[in-house]
Amino acid sequence: MGLLSLAMVQMTAVVASNPITSSKTRVATDLAQAALDRFQDVPWSEIRSSHPDGFQQDTGGVSPAFSRFPAAAGDSVTMQGTTYYRIWQVAPDAEVPSLKTITVWCCWRQGESPWRQAVLVTQRADVGY
Repeated sequence: MGLLSLAMVQMTAVVASNPITSSKTRVATDLAQAALDRFQDVPWSEIRSSHPDGFQQDTGGVSPAFSRFPAAAGDSVTMQGTTYYRIWQVAPDAEVPSLKTITVWCCWRQGESPWRQAVLVTQRADVGY
């Protein structure tokens, strides 16, 4: 809990120091949440990752393959002149077969600036509906 509180304080400080970036971060977070919300309506057996070309594997694990956007993105949304690309990965839980972990990345950039991203993770259980 202490680490989470510290992260929230740091995020608040970043948001306060750059309101334009924070509004884009807020939009990206909302878009990532909307993607997660869509999975609630998808039957358990049909929950799949977005196109595999949207990801790259490195020593830190799986991350977006920015160089392959927009062709490999799961989908994209343009808002207020900025295009946000969403990709998602669905991974079965190694210990609980009826559980899947869903990670959504919402990525954007302004001009030639570095890519930015908002990442949300949830889990969904197979409850038989």
